[in-house]
Amino acid sequence: MTKEHLREMNYKIGSNSDVMHWFSSSGTTGLPVVYPWTYQDEECALRSLKRIHPKEKFSRGGSALIIAPTGLPSMWAHMHRQLSFMGYATVFPGIDSPKRLLNLIPHIKPTLLMSLPLALTRLGELWQFSGGDHSVHPETIFVAGDVLSPARRDRLSSIWNAQVHNFYGISEIFGPLAAETEDPSTFAWQAPEVHVEILDPVTMKPVNEGNTGVAIFTTLWERPAQLIRYWSGDLFKLVSWLAPGQPRFIAKGRQQISLPGIKNGTYPVDIDQILLSDSSLGTEWTAELQSDRVTIFCESTNSIEEVCPQTLQLLENSFSIPVHLQIVSPGYLDRSRQKLGLPNLGETTE
Repeated sequence: MTKEHLREMNYKIGSNSDVMHWFSSSGTTGLPVVYPWTYQDEECALRSLKRIHPKEKFSRGGSALIIAPTGLPSMWAHMHRQLSFMGYATVFPGIDSPKRLLNLIPHIKPTLLMSLPLALTRLGELWQFSGGDHSVHPETIFVAGDVLSPARRDRLSSIWNAQVHNFYGISEIFGPLAAETEDPSTFAWQAPEVHVEILDPVTMKPVNEGNTGVAIFTTLWERPAQLIRYWSGDLFKLVSWLAPGQPRFIAKGRQQISLPGIKNGTYPVDIDQILLSDSSLGTEWTAELQSDRVTIFCESTNSIEEVCPQTLQLLENSFSIPVHLQIVSPGYLDRSRQKLGLPNLGETTE
């Protein structure tokens, strides 16, 4: 089952239905899928939240600033449910200008910010260089919607002077479905009503522990938008099984998102880890195929001579063709891209 199957579904919704909302997927990796959200879906999502957020885990209260598109895409609703469950007053400025978002912080004084990792990195760096009151800052950062390298987590924590927590969800079901373990890079599945398989995309067989495959989801409760062995395109590195269909895993990105010339088994999040582990480099980067080599453009105020030699070696080891690191000035790179990596050449980005 794929997104194409979901787009072709004809939902028979009567006048006495239990539909609460109509939602869609984000559309960041393909045409969005539109589907109904029911009261049963809501109850299932709340059961997962009770597993993820026991009362003693997080301090409740305060305001939470959520940076996500409102309207049909479901991300904002899932974020609102999660933070309301935790007792936060939620604020939705929508996709506004960074300047207007930064101006909200001293007025609202949010104790929590939630958005995509790249969005919060970019906003945080602008906040650092703004002339505002930096004593007013969130205590907690929630990220979701994309992979997060340990090095970017550390940068986010340093930028905002806040604790960072990562979650996994999928807009065709809900979020969060999984939360961090004692090892923050590893997720534990928290929604037993969603059965997970992790398959090798070539052999179509289950992967062994330590290997990476595509996450396949089956929803086990009655819902109009039921998923049966849904090919998510999300790549999970299997750590272990908590129970049948409930993995511990490391999120490695999406099957259709990669970088030119990158070696098999290496992913954009691994390149993010290499670059952001080097304190001489900034947090914004991209990769381009140029003739017979890959050029990685990374913003920094430092020169290439100040880059750690180990960083250059790790980059060289990560690509099957020659790779060149080019330093560019802060603000040089396009920031319209919302997630790490690039669509594979010649492949659909569904």
